[in-house]
Amino acid sequence: MIKLAYILNSLALLFCLIGAWKIFSIQAEIEYSHGKLAELKLKVSDLTLALDEAKKGQVDRLAREKRKNLELEDQANAFVDEVSDLTRKRDEINQVIASAQKESDELSADIQKHKVSLGSADARVEAARVENRAITLNIPTLQSKITELENEILGEKQRKEDLDYEIATYDKETGILKDHYDKTISALQKDFYERPWLDRGERVSVEFSKLDLTSGLLMLPIGKDHGIEQKMRFAVRAEGQSICQVEIKKVGFDHCVAMIIPLLGNPSKLEEFSKLDLIYL
Repeated sequence: MIKLAYILNSLALLFCLIGAWKIFSIQAEIEYSHGKLAELKLKVSDLTLALDEAKKGQVDRLAREKRKNLELEDQANAFVDEVSDLTRKRDEINQVIASAQKESDELSADIQKHKVSLGSADARVEAARVENRAITLNIPTLQSKITELENEILGEKQRKEDLDYEIATYDKETGILKDHYDKTISALQKDFYERPWLDRGERVSVEFSKLDLTSGLLMLPIGKDHGIEQKMRFAVRAEGQSICQVEIKKVGFDHCVAMIIPLLGNPSKLEEFSKLDLIYL
């Protein structure tokens, strides 16, 4: 009987030990799961922040491209209207020239008729003195009219030369305007595709050259040639960790000075890393 009780007590103790071991194992697994869950939540938060920053940058980029396209379209329409107006004026001048040429031809025909009349008058002078006297008295009047017609012809020729010069001038001006339009479009396209800038959410990796935590200044080896401008604001990250935020105070061609924004993050961690990632906010 004593031996049976001893066996039962041993079995009970063994079951208690196994139960305790099982409970501790389950508790350790629960604590490990909680730690993993916290890490996943942190990663999800970082990914959400990066996604929001990328969305902001994409919206700004689309707005800027749309604004530039509208400006290019307005300039193109203005040049097209100006060219159309010059073409219309050229057509009007061509009509005036055609009309002047017609009047000149009519005057030439009248002069020819008068010359024929003079020839007939000379023939009639030989036939009759009376008619000769009448024609002789009429000659000064005809000569005056001929002189007037010749003066009018000279005036029309001068007018035609002036119109030809104006047409040549308009053609030259049209060529200059077209050349200016082509150069303007080329310059706008070059500025659009070659000028450096940063979009919101864009990342720039740098190695900072000097840090002064006392004054809160950070000197970076990037400047205007990388699209950096004064008053830009960046989130500073290193190896996936958010450290702090900075605002650009002074910008050179290849360097800039940034001020660490207080009460955001832990700027003292900047001393632990040699390479930083700047995200434009």
